[in-house]
Amino acid sequence: MCGRPTYLVDRAVHLWRWPAVSIEAINWALNKAPIPTDRKDASSLASVLIGLANHADPDGRNAFPSVDRLTRYTRLSERTVRTSLDRLEELKLITPASQTVVAAHVPRGDRRPKNWNLALHRVQPPHPADQHRVQSSPNEVQGLPSRGAATAPETSFNHQRKHPSREHAPEGARSRAADPCGQCDARPTDPISARVIWLDTERNRSTLCPRCHPNVSTEGNR
Repeated sequence: MCGRPTYLVDRAVHLWRWPAVSIEAINWALNKAPIPTDRKDASSLASVLIGLANHADPDGRNAFPSVDRLTRYTRLSERTVRTSLDRLEELKLITPASQTVVAAHVPRGDRRPKNWNLALHRVQPPHPADQHRVQSSPNEVQGLPSRGAATAPETSFNHQRKHPSREHAPEGARSRAADPCGQCDARPTDPISARVIWLDTERNRSTLCPRCHPNVSTEGNR
């Protein structure tokens, strides 16, 4: 390296330009990659696959992050990351790709990570809960649901209060209840049952008002 300090070479290896982040590849790794859910290592496989997708192009090709980088992405051990890569290859979710692209970015052959292609064409059947979701972009990345309901439900205080005695009472009955006859001591707000004529000054005995109660005999004293 023409006498260039070793630490500069090491730093250049970690600062090579990565391809642009692929939404298509990440969406596939997150939502569509057919990783068996009954496997004990399913979460490790998914984490490593998402890390690879973060470095793939829109077609899922040329993903070559180092094992060290995948370890930092996933918080897994180096052994677990390497094992997960082997398992993903066995599941045919990733396949080895040409190292030519890697050589263009990493000059030192002993530091070149392995290049992978992601099998974006392999997808799992949609989950029943996903059939009712609406995709908001051509890349099928799930958008956030809009807040609020399309039609707000009617609140309890908007319900019209029902008064059967007022709604179903005949018009004539409401008029008689609202207009005292003048013979009794009733007030306009008193119900018909309270319209009486007192028979003594102490107001211990009373009888129903014959005008307010035309169908009641005056002999019905209480």
